[in-house]
Amino acid sequence: MRIAIVGSGIMGLSSAYNLAKLGAKNIIILEKEYLSYGSTVRSASRFRVHFWTEENSRFALEAKKIMVSLSSITGWNVLVTTGGYLWLLFSEEQIKAFREKNKMWERLGIAGKFLSPSEIKERYPYIHTDDVLEGFFGPQNGSCFHNYVAFGYYKAAARLGAKLFERSPVERVLVENNKVVGVELPQGKVEADVVLLTAGAWTDELLKGLGIMLPTEPERKEMALTESYKYFIEPLIIDLGTSAYIGQALKGEILGSIEVPVKSGLLPLENTLDFLVKWARAVYKRFPALRGARVMRCWSGYYSMSADSSHIMGRDPEWPEGLYVAYGDSGHGFMMGPLIGKLLARNILYGEIDELMRPFLPTRFKEGKLIPEKLVIG
Repeated sequence: MRIAIVGSGIMGLSSAYNLAKLGAKNIIILEKEYLSYGSTVRSASRFRVHFWTEENSRFALEAKKIMVSLSSITGWNVLVTTGGYLWLLFSEEQIKAFREKNKMWERLGIAGKFLSPSEIKERYPYIHTDDVLEGFFGPQNGSCFHNYVAFGYYKAAARLGAKLFERSPVERVLVENNKVVGVELPQGKVEADVVLLTAGAWTDELLKGLGIMLPTEPERKEMALTESYKYFIEPLIIDLGTSAYIGQALKGEILGSIEVPVKSGLLPLENTLDFLVKWARAVYKRFPALRGARVMRCWSGYYSMSADSSHIMGRDPEWPEGLYVAYGDSGHGFMMGPLIGKLLARNILYGEIDELMRPFLPTRFKEGKLIPEKLVIG
């Protein structure tokens, strides 16, 4: 079996590694730019298990188990920390919603803890809490280093025979007699029996070339990073009053983002002053100690948003034989990627559809079995 994986982010790299681990040969990864160019390298490098839907929470819980053990799997120290996530709540409606969801999380063994403003202030004295009604702390959540996750997966896959080709943009998927036969690049054709599309926001362009339309749309998101500070922010803090999130990176930089008016489509990966001003004001309001912090750089990337804000993986039986996808992750692909690759590998080689995978098949849209995920950050 000849397998072509399009895209070298965590979805593609995890799939390549797991396919090779199961004994698949002739695996190539085709990347239009350079290793991990897309959303993986632009992410906030965080993982969590708390989602609004049980399907996503269960999936994330198993994905986390792989993420925290990746260092021993790939040989690259991915620098896992579990400082938790802290949601700041500003209305009775928000508090009620989190208390209701915590019943589900408790059933899954991942219950969080509600904190009063005084408890938040005692734990995290640097947070301004005068307008906060309550906080929800998820101690199971954390961070790692995205580059080491990606490079580790790549090196592990390469040791097992997978090959990466950078600067190799796939222009279209080739099909004959309703069966995948390869892909076309500017420099020629590559034969393949299986094509797995893990190109994030660019996946839809390749699917449309085959007449396949899934309800997804790329949204450009922006992030900022300040100069380094002595480490003092332990959790990732999600301010539901301003929609900002703020955390501290491994080298001490303050990083984060904030919701701005949605900018859909494959827009240029650039930054706006509107975003930076809005995020800076939110940071200063919540962290007075950061007044005057120097912003060192900004960047942007895409959320590949699905209609229900949940990832898409696998195939539709009506598609050409040998065509698979993994995308539409709606901002949580980095944390789900380790499990997506593991389950997809068994699906491709053996036709297995794990029960954790089944809800996320692309057929759910035409079947009306959506997974409406409301806890999207950023």
